[in-house]
Amino acid sequence: MEQGEIEVLLELGQSYLLNKEYEHAIKKFNEALSINPHDAELYYNLGLAYEGANKLLKAISMYEKTLYLDKTFSNAEIRLNKLKEKMTEAKEKSTEKTK
Repeated sequence: MEQGEIEVLLELGQSYLLNKEYEHAIKKFNEALSINPHDAELYYNLGLAYEGANKLLKAISMYEKTLYLDKTFSNAEIRLNKLKEKMTEAKEKSTEKTK
């Protein structure tokens, strides 16, 4: 039953994600991860939800966890690089403002 439960939670989370209901998506993906904490796809989807909720450090952490579990997960690598670039640019802009 666990695998079926995970699939339902994943589908619910993805539905919330598509509807930009990020906090609900985060909850469902976390529930699924409590059943199977070794699923790279769940971490990736959780990263997308955190990113949508503008919780960028948590999103980065989830993408890194995705890649730790599956080094070939190219979408996670793409999102991770984009977020790191975005955060670097934001840091540079804030440094320029304080000069």
